[in-house]
Amino acid sequence: MTDRTYCRTMSRYNAWQNKGLWDVLKQMDEADLAADRGLPQGSVLGTLNHLLWLDQMWLSRLFKVKTPDVAHDKTAQMTPTTAAWWAERFRADGALRMWADTLASVDLHGDLAFWSLTSQSDVIAPRDICVMHMFNQQADLRAQVRLVLVGMGQALPPTALFLMPRD
Repeated sequence: MTDRTYCRTMSRYNAWQNKGLWDVLKQMDEADLAADRGLPQGSVLGTLNHLLWLDQMWLSRLFKVKTPDVAHDKTAQMTPTTAAWWAERFRADGALRMWADTLASVDLHGDLAFWSLTSQSDVIAPRDICVMHMFNQQADLRAQVRLVLVGMGQALPPTALFLMPRD
């Protein structure tokens, strides 16, 4: 179901979308981005921090990189500013692309065992389903942030996958 082409495409898409958000965020007032907007982690920055943490957690499971140093209940405060967020986001997106670029389709077979903070239990799940979940989670949380940013009067770049620049 999931193969390395999908992973490479989606990792590129993730990086492209995050760069588009950064281009908008860097021109905005930090206080506006830190204000509670009713998002899953309160603010725009808090929700983007949480997504960054989630991506780092998935990378630690899939690519054996270091787990994030931030506790699950502190993810919204992972970085204090959008500039700090972008620096960490850029590194995580690079790691995600490196994982996808070095992936063999066989690496997506089998199960992934991990401790789930959501269910507070050990989980064994198909690796390809976990990968799809990671990419869907990215799109879902970014969509929620984008909705708030549009409500704040921001013009946002397109999200259509077919408009993604080719490398």
